[in-house]
Amino acid sequence: MFGSIGVPAESAKAFTDMYMANAIQRLNDQKTGNASAKAALTKLQGALSSFQTSLLALSGASSIVKQKVTLSNPALGDATVGSGAQPGSYAFFVQQLASAHQVAYAGIPSYAATDAGSLKIALGDGESFEVDLSSANADASGNVSPAELARAINQAEGNEGKVSASIVTIGGEQRLVLTSGETGEASEISLDTSGINDAALATALSRTPDELSAAQDAIFKLGGESGVRIKQASNTFTGIQGVSVTFTQAMTTGDAPLLLDVGLDKGGTTEAVQAFVDAYNEVMSVLAELTKTNPDDPANAGPFVSDPGVRGLQQRMNELLRGAVGESKLLDYGISADRSGKLSLDTGKLDTALARNPAGLDALFADADKGIVKRMDTYLKTWTSSVDGHIKRRQDNTESVEKSLNKKELSLDAQYSRMYQRYLAQFTRVEQLQSQMEFTMNLIDSIPDFGGNKK
Repeated sequence: MFGSIGVPAESAKAFTDMYMANAIQRLNDQKTGNASAKAALTKLQGALSSFQTSLLALSGASSIVKQKVTLSNPALGDATVGSGAQPGSYAFFVQQLASAHQVAYAGIPSYAATDAGSLKIALGDGESFEVDLSSANADASGNVSPAELARAINQAEGNEGKVSASIVTIGGEQRLVLTSGETGEASEISLDTSGINDAALATALSRTPDELSAAQDAIFKLGGESGVRIKQASNTFTGIQGVSVTFTQAMTTGDAPLLLDVGLDKGGTTEAVQAFVDAYNEVMSVLAELTKTNPDDPANAGPFVSDPGVRGLQQRMNELLRGAVGESKLLDYGISADRSGKLSLDTGKLDTALARNPAGLDALFADADKGIVKRMDTYLKTWTSSVDGHIKRRQDNTESVEKSLNKKELSLDAQYSRMYQRYLAQFTRVEQLQSQMEFTMNLIDSIPDFGGNKK
């Protein structure tokens, strides 16, 4: 941009660049360093948070020691297993399945919405709600169709899924079908039509409905057909710790019992342990990258190569793995670390230890006081807390430094402009003096000597 101004501008720019070079270079180095630290902190935050998420999953519903559940006849039900399940076998005889009450009312007429009154719907457990019949959507003539009545029931205040209504057409006749939202004897539906002002509608809803599905509890026996009788509103039984079994078909007298078996899932446990090893190695790889040395090219060393805090983080994470819970250590379950801190898993050793003491591995990770999850999470929060964690404080510092450097950059821009204008003025005066001297010399050269000749 300065070339068009002429030689003084080029000289002024060259001298200004030389004068400001060191200050500008220092500023650029500081900005590059601060940007690098900012990016490194973001990467560290992501790695630690991701590891924390993986770690916490090992103490919840997806504990590191996995159990699996099987049913002798999957056609009779399905089962799931979660945290706290213990090995064991159970026999069931399903006498009766629970069902939701469902009834159908025939001959439902359209009715005039104006001053139609209200319909009260109650359930066997004492829950109830009222339907404002006058608020239902009406056609241009002010009449409410059976379909709009069903909609008014579904949208009634206080219903909230307790009862669903629909219209089913059979042989050209529309029927109002009401279905309870829950199964069990307490789901029985009853109507109070005393508040309905339309006689035809009140008569239709006062008749005894067709029962499409009875309101009944599930009845099954734990221990087989002659075992302990259990009666409940749901077909899902959760009485076994960590296990949920849902019955889908009733049995008949003399049928073989439905067997449920809970046992150690070695494959699932191995996968969970390997997932922990991989997650730990991933965060340690990030730390190694951020603190790597490069004697041949120091400029390309890790951004935290000389940071004692981050190196302390690496060391502390290694130390936290070594603590024992009771008599159990990670090494007992085939998890070991090499000199660089990278973990590896010996699956054969893991299988042997699980056969001997599966609870020990769970305790290593999930113990409320000394487990790896507890001590790791407690320490990592000192880094990842969004309120007062080390990373948050460092990020705040980089933001402050960035603002300071931006102000410094504006100051240097102003200083550069002043220096340039100063040099431009000086070189412009020099150019003017040079032009005057050339003009004077030309005049002198044009004066004739005494011989009549020009000099």
